[in-house]
Amino acid sequence: MQKKAVIIPNSLKEKSVEFAPIASAYLQANGYETEIILDRADNVSYADIALVLGGDGTILRASRQLYGKDVLIFGINFGHLGYLTEFGCEDAMEGLERLVSGKFTIEERMMLEGEIIRNGKKVAAFIALNEVCAYRATLMHALTAELSINGKHTETVSGDGLIISTPTGSTSYNLSAGGPVLTPTSQNIVITPVAAHSFSQPSIVTDGGDTSTVKISFGNPEDKDCAFLEVDGNERYELYDGDTVNVRKAEYMTKIIKATDKSFYQTLREKLYRAE
Repeated sequence: MQKKAVIIPNSLKEKSVEFAPIASAYLQANGYETEIILDRADNVSYADIALVLGGDGTILRASRQLYGKDVLIFGINFGHLGYLTEFGCEDAMEGLERLVSGKFTIEERMMLEGEIIRNGKKVAAFIALNEVCAYRATLMHALTAELSINGKHTETVSGDGLIISTPTGSTSYNLSAGGPVLTPTSQNIVITPVAAHSFSQPSIVTDGGDTSTVKISFGNPEDKDCAFLEVDGNERYELYDGDTVNVRKAEYMTKIIKATDKSFYQTLREKLYRAE
């Protein structure tokens, strides 16, 4: 059976869009059926590989849209830091050569799933590869988050917000907020406050099987539209006083193609150095 590759460029990046047909022609010459997707990948019924041409944000969107479809994701960086990629536009063809020759391994990355409960009803559901973050929307109102783990009250955080992150997302907003870096294939979840007024410890690292529940409070029920839940820095949902957010390990993993022998620690050092 002929293998299929879907090619997902970032439509906002000209070089990414220009490279898509080049990649498509190369993959076709090496036995792949290809499809270039310029909009959303939700309707992909089947593919062996998703070639994502963009930065981490493009890969995060693709991972959510392809969730549960058992597609291997291979990213080529046309963005900025690119923690989830090993090749950039300057060595993209080398990356494609390694892909078609099978010179790669597969890393399974845990994802998060959850829902927002309002007045006893589920009003939204979400999937994340990096993190979910509850944060205040105005400078004049602190956000109070009552955190429970496996149904047991753990902390009450008052401040700018609270991040619940996967190991993959630990190098993103979590790291900027002072949270720890986790190895990407580990099965843990890290919870980190953002500018908290008081917190007994900077972060909590939980087991991947734990469920975190965050109850939102503004202190004044009259306040409206004072907080949001942001998923992977891309999807955003309004939070109201009394809302509850449940977060747990998702059923399915994201499978990332790794085509070099560079370690995670080498990549981390390189990306952090580049960001300085």
